Amino acid sequence: MELKGDTVLLVDSGDAIQGAPLGKNTKGEYIIKFMNEMGYEVAVPGEHEFHYGVDRFLELREHAKYEYICSNFLKDGQPVMKPYIIREVLGKQIAFVGVTTPKTLAFIPPEYFKNEAGDFVYSFMQEDGTGMAMADAVQDAINKAKGAGADYVVVMGHLGNDESCAPWNYQTLLSRIQGCDVYLDGYTHDYAIEEAEDASGKKIPRINAGANLHGIGWVRISGENGKITTGVYTWQDKRNPMELFDIENPMTKKVRAVQKLPEAQHQG
Repeated sequence: MELKGDTVLLVDSGDAIQGAPLGKNTKGEYIIKFMNEMGYEVAVPGEHEFHYGVDRFLELREHAKYEYICSNFLKDGQPVMKPYIIREVLGKQIAFVGVTTPKTLAFIPPEYFKNEAGDFVYSFMQEDGTGMAMADAVQDAINKAKGAGADYVVVMGHLGNDESCAPWNYQTLLSRIQGCDVYLDGYTHDYAIEEAEDASGKKIPRINAGANLHGIGWVRISGENGKITTGVYTWQDKRNPMELFDIENPMTKKVRAVQKLPEAQHQG
């Protein structure tokens, strides 16, 4: 989409479809519809994308007009979705690489990831307690994206910065990979622009934008010199600014119309 002279790609780092009543009461259906309406380009599943079960998430994914990517989500040892995608913007190839926290199984009922015999068929590479398998999967995706002509690589993770999540937090991941230009994070609800060194010693910016749309992280790649700048727009008031200031736009009108529907008001 075009916005004030910039070409904008809208992306999400996970936990979008569960939490608010509109998502909960429709098991994610209307969140997917609204993300389609807003023109999302790519998303990474967080642990709560599986809140309604793996089958439900995979069903919803089929209705998404944007791409879900993840390099470490497997079924029977094979990738469930693309590990990366490439989008061309003004002649430049921008790759997005996805990764989801292996701690998903600590928060979502484990039976969601098992077959009828009770055996795990889905994995986030959590079996490897060192985190190297996940890092290798991300590095492989970066290498393939660059081999396919990517000029820039954006790693989109749902990992967070909590040391208790090591070796699956973002700091550990970045220390084991290289070729990433910027890292967009989810999972922890902090508002942060940080830096961490990758395996080559290069400092990589990490952006996290809180939760509940109280922050919007952004990355800008200059069309003139390729310089990367980052930031986070924050809204610290817990009240929804659209309701607080009675803001009307095409999306608020659609949301309010849907909120009046019976299926959006009661658990289906």
